Amino acid sequence: MAAFAGGFDARSLTPGGAGEVVRLCSQIEASAASVKALAAARAAEGEDWRRRGFRSAADQMAREAGMSPSAARRALETGRRLSEQPEVASVALAGELSLEQATAVADGVASDPSAATELIDKARRVSLPELNGEVARVKAASVDQEERRRVLHAKRSLRRWTDRDGACHVRLYGHPEDGARLWRVLDPIRRRLNVLRRQAGLPNDTLDALDYDALMTLVGVAAGGDGELCFADLLELGLFPHVDRCAPAGAHSEPSQKIDLFSEPPTPRSSAKGEHAKKLAGSPLRVMVRVDFDALLRGVPIEGELCEIAGYGPVPVSVVEDLIATENPFIVGLLTKGEAVVGVYHHGRHPNAHQRSALDFLYPTCAAEGCSSQAGLQYDHREDYAKTKITAFDLLDRLCGHHHRLKTNQGWALIDGKGKRPFVPPQDPRHPHRNDTRNPTGAGP
Repeated sequence: MAAFAGGFDARSLTPGGAGEVVRLCSQIEASAASVKALAAARAAEGEDWRRRGFRSAADQMAREAGMSPSAARRALETGRRLSEQPEVASVALAGELSLEQATAVADGVASDPSAATELIDKARRVSLPELNGEVARVKAASVDQEERRRVLHAKRSLRRWTDRDGACHVRLYGHPEDGARLWRVLDPIRRRLNVLRRQAGLPNDTLDALDYDALMTLVGVAAGGDGELCFADLLELGLFPHVDRCAPAGAHSEPSQKIDLFSEPPTPRSSAKGEHAKKLAGSPLRVMVRVDFDALLRGVPIEGELCEIAGYGPVPVSVVEDLIATENPFIVGLLTKGEAVVGVYHHGRHPNAHQRSALDFLYPTCAAEGCSSQAGLQYDHREDYAKTKITAFDLLDRLCGHHHRLKTNQGWALIDGKGKRPFVPPQDPRHPHRNDTRNPTGAGP
């Protein structure tokens, strides 16, 4: 490889040939990473790292392989697990799984050895965030959720550091319900900032940039400053339901009466500022709790039953009970019975509230297999509304902006079915309109 790399010239390749080189190198890299992890785990069984003055085997690996200490620790742990999981190791050594995929699969198999084949198949088909979500469900099904929650609580952290460019980084680790609460606060701020900037004719910002600005807006308001939004604006968004909206800024008020968690949030009022005269944003982000009815009654889910915060992962039933009893975010609670979801339709173009809740339940992320996008998902008609004149639950999906544009402009489509499934171009034999006499070109609606 070193000899080949020494004479490699990417300009001598066609774009298609360069893509094939990328695929081959990814396979070689994955195989080599698995070999390195297994060899490092074996080397760690000796005392060479101690004799050479390193603090640990991971410290030695980090120094000699040019890795961060945390990456070296993960690689060592993966190597130890692969040495005990021959089925996963053989696939990883063949270059079919990247080191990150092998780490995720090995983590899940360590909790449930019977899930090896299923997780390997998932890793081949879905994105890494989706694989991590599946591993989380496998682990949640094999451990006591309350004990898992205590472990997460003990490991909670907020790590701060500055990189070599002088940029600030923050990494949070904690309970999924804490993440849901955080985004419930930041999401409406982000959306209002986005609308304000569009009205002012400013260039579009990325979602990541808007999330950053939303957090800094919250920090600025807490510090008593006024930027694009002030404390009164956040009150309009319903972020402080216990504060009397009629009280002057900075005044203390008695907490209001208990708010119904399942009621619709109040519509934001017009601000005194001229530029806020229009209705600028929708209601605050809803926290969707998905729990099986029997699990809620029993107090603990059994195999096959759901108890999770959509988009964040499994939680103990006690967390759901706490959210209902003591918290006041706007919660959408969906009780399920197995996987059955009742389909309805109406004659409006947009999904009604019941359909939106059911679609949010089925598609916490983009419906396209391999896509883990959660922000900005769009309700999409499989059949053009102009042709059908109905909005049917069974004919709706949720797609991210990228996949929606591919469907609209280039005829891509989800294959027939429900839930996460492959998203294919018009020439794919699985395309739903491939053999449709109503659409002989094979293009999507």
